[in-house]
Amino acid sequence: MAGIVAGAGQPLAVVLALAASACFAVAAVTQQGAAARLPSQRAFEPAVLARLARQPVWLAGLAAVIAGFVAQAAALGLGRLVVIEPVLATSLLLALALAARRDRRRLCRAEWAAALAVVAGLAVFLVAGQPAGGQRTAGAASLALAAAVAAGLIGACTLLAGRFSASRRALLFGIGGGAAAGATDALVKSVTVVAAAHVLALLTDVRFYLLIAVGLLTFTIQQNGYRAAGLAAFLPAFAVMEPVCGSLLGLIVYHERLSDRPGQIAVELAACAAATWGIARLAGSGAVAAAQPAGPVSAGPVSPAPETGPA
Repeated sequence: MAGIVAGAGQPLAVVLALAASACFAVAAVTQQGAAARLPSQRAFEPAVLARLARQPVWLAGLAAVIAGFVAQAAALGLGRLVVIEPVLATSLLLALALAARRDRRRLCRAEWAAALAVVAGLAVFLVAGQPAGGQRTAGAASLALAAAVAAGLIGACTLLAGRFSASRRALLFGIGGGAAAGATDALVKSVTVVAAAHVLALLTDVRFYLLIAVGLLTFTIQQNGYRAAGLAAFLPAFAVMEPVCGSLLGLIVYHERLSDRPGQIAVELAACAAATWGIARLAGSGAVAAAQPAGPVSAGPVSPAPETGPA
């Protein structure tokens, strides 16, 4: 029987989520730098993880991802999705600051304002609803449906990738990857609770295998987003879609509750507009050009040009 989320563990869950967001920010900057230098002739590279795994710098970023995942799993095991998700989005600010330092450039005031608008707008959007209640685990059927939707969205993104410019392709991957990451977070929450009760029970729990599958899909499209363009083109959309989709799943499958008062709904709409403005501003900023693909890309393999003989 699914337990009810208690409020006592919420402060510790927030601290763990902040630690996870710091790890994810370091990982994003490290891995994006490696992925941007990866030569490829495809708009979407299915084997991107295998190719990047040969680079020590990227593996160092992977260690930060693992550390962040452990902290995130602990936070989700203790807290509500609608509380933890906006805290994780604070990684956007740190990641953009670290990327600017790496690229030896300063974020201008407009870029800082846009990044703050994304994070603050998202936090206000979710927190203004006064989250309450909720179960600690969700059923396998509902989580499987969420995983299937996430996989379908990633498939659509890969099919459309070759039709867009590098920055728009990164934005597309950010949307699809962020939605899949939200589904991953919903799976992590249940899997963490199951593992805490009896770790061997995971071997017979379909949610564990769904987590592996969706997690790999999310990580693959994330690395392709890093490869497509600068961090500011990919990360804002990803950082918003993950908590929004994760929180929606918290409401739908974990039965968490938000307030439906008219005044709070108006605040949430204003916050959503601020976050949307921030994404659009960052996507068009100079930070997008900070890292570009190492070579030209196309929707699929490029055929060699026919040889020409001497005139």
